[in-house]
Amino acid sequence: MNQEPAIKLISLRDAATLISNGSRIHLGGMAVHNHPMAFVYELIRQGTTNLTIVSHVSASDVDLLIGAGHVNRLEFSYVGLEEFGTAPCFRRAVEEGQIELAEYSEPVAFERFACSARGMPFFPTREMIGTDLPRVNPDIKQISDPFGSGDYHAVSAAEPEWVIIHAPAGDKYGNILFFPNRQLPEDLDITATRSSANIIVTVEQIVAHERVKQLPYLNLVPRFRTTAVVEAPFGAHPYSCLHVYDQDREHLAHYAAVARTVEGFSGYLEHYVHAVETHDQYLELIGAARLARLRQIGGAW
Repeated sequence: MNQEPAIKLISLRDAATLISNGSRIHLGGMAVHNHPMAFVYELIRQGTTNLTIVSHVSASDVDLLIGAGHVNRLEFSYVGLEEFGTAPCFRRAVEEGQIELAEYSEPVAFERFACSARGMPFFPTREMIGTDLPRVNPDIKQISDPFGSGDYHAVSAAEPEWVIIHAPAGDKYGNILFFPNRQLPEDLDITATRSSANIIVTVEQIVAHERVKQLPYLNLVPRFRTTAVVEAPFGAHPYSCLHVYDQDREHLAHYAAVARTVEGFSGYLEHYVHAVETHDQYLELIGAARLARLRQIGGAW
């Protein structure tokens, strides 16, 4: 008789407790897509601190954690709000020397996760030859090709202790489904899940295991890779969940405006994070009408 697989469906609060102070984490998503924002808000509520964030193209997910004082070190290529300008908390923290930085080019930051996924400790690259990045980042080491092709830079693998991503759907056993017409942010998230043994996935919808068996070719993060799965509809808001809903430009513009000052950011943090106890309360605060306007056709399982 076959034994039922372990059930990995847990609450958002319980998932966030898995991250301890001082952890080295990666938050999925890229630019204005697929960031695990519901998880970020809960991490802030729980007060998890002294984090090292290893990322590539980040947004207000990282900016919020920096502004709330939870980040000690950041390994990155970009933190910003795209059309809405710079990431204000990140900029303040850098200008005031509040966080330790290790900056890479965007392709190199991507490749660090692929390097971890391949089980390699480092990789050689010429991507940053001629730039100032090796000067400002001592973790980038110059090496010579023993076969005579010239100089390279050696860059360490990302090696996150925890990877947290947001995806369209999954079942209670931790099988995670993606739409077939994937874009770069989703492919980067899938690669990131192969760079660590500890994976938390928030999903728009928990579906029956029978649905997973009907769509095995879309099960790109199988249950043996996941530590926990959390149902969090609109869990990427105010960013998009590709193929399901668009980014909330009005909300992002509001954040970009108010977070320019410490006082404005504190007010935002109190209103949208600390004054609500659950993700459901956050969605009520945003409002059903606004969320409905963000919905895209074809995002149902």
